[in-house]
Amino acid sequence: MTYIQLVNKVLLRLREAQVSTVAETEYSALIGEFINEAKKEIEDAYDWIQLRTTLQITTAADDFRYTLTGAGDRYKILQIINDTKEVGVYKADYKFMNTVLTANGVSTGTPTYYDINGSTGGDPDIDLYPVPDGVYVLYFNMIIPQDDLSAEDDIITISHWPVILGAYMKALGERGEEGTTSYQTAAKAYFDALARAIDLGSADSPSENVWTVG
Repeated sequence: MTYIQLVNKVLLRLREAQVSTVAETEYSALIGEFINEAKKEIEDAYDWIQLRTTLQITTAADDFRYTLTGAGDRYKILQIINDTKEVGVYKADYKFMNTVLTANGVSTGTPTYYDINGSTGGDPDIDLYPVPDGVYVLYFNMIIPQDDLSAEDDIITISHWPVILGAYMKALGERGEEGTTSYQTAAKAYFDALARAIDLGSADSPSENVWTVG
């Protein structure tokens, strides 16, 4: 569903006139903001399969820091695979990384650990240890939320229904209807829709919902 369609769905529920552009009126622009607020909330609520992607880093000998270009500032790393050696790369404590990367005679070899150490251009910088002794291809399996919707024809990535209900709830709150039956009904519908979407999303990755002991 497109950005303008989402805005008009919310305006319809509010019994407001439909618009042809999000910024057509001050109120439609406000609804657009509520759409993006609800989208962010929902994106952060679960590791949606629709937001999963893989970024690649190719190392060079003696370079331990790399920028994960395209990750942005709302990313989540799910798994890192060293495709060259077919092994995992694991998160290390920053104190450990600071110690080993500043020590005399820093170890080189196959990268086994990583840490986030700053950012470049809004993307995270990754430190690796041991310092790569050659070329390794690392695959970062990640959650990267969609940028804010801005153009009328921008298509939302996650399920649109909870976003519509969340924006509608926010619009009622902005009107001062918090505490009313209408607001409470809208809030319940929003959270029920979100819970249902998460339940459906979890069915796409059943192995991630298996608990083990020991």
